[in-house]
Amino acid sequence: MVALIFKVGLLTMKTAAKPLAKQFESFVMGHPVLRRNVINLAQWLHRLEVGITRGAEGKTGRAFVGDMSEEKAMELASKVASEGFLYGMGIALLVVELDRKNKEDAAKKEKEQEEKEQIRELHERHLHTEKELREQLRTLSKQLHRMDERLEYMEQKLGRRNSWLPSWG
Repeated sequence: MVALIFKVGLLTMKTAAKPLAKQFESFVMGHPVLRRNVINLAQWLHRLEVGITRGAEGKTGRAFVGDMSEEKAMELASKVASEGFLYGMGIALLVVELDRKNKEDAAKKEKEQEEKEQIRELHERHLHTEKELREQLRTLSKQLHRMDERLEYMEQKLGRRNSWLPSWG
């Protein structure tokens, strides 16, 4: 039941991430320092994209890659902020899920270790009990042997009788 609630919570967070990403985008684009950093990141991504595209087309050598217009840079920067938030949220959810799974696995492993230890202890008790029973059996066997010897001695002294009943006169 707890796992189901946890999964529903993660799904809810994932669903809420899109609107939150829009708010994050608005915040970043409204903050002067963050805005400048995201625009610089967008310009860098543009240069990287052009370089990758040229390489894929088989063009070699360095080419001048001009900066994007302010409008395009703003558009790409807002996408970067939004997608970056979603990516970060996805990673956070993945980390939380992995942590939960690791704790679950650790608890399961600990339970298995406890069960193995209980089985070992039970086995040791059984071995100890078996040893005690074998010792008792040896003792009883020795006592029986001594009693047989005594009985034989007494029969020799008294003479063997053919019945269990004493002879009457």
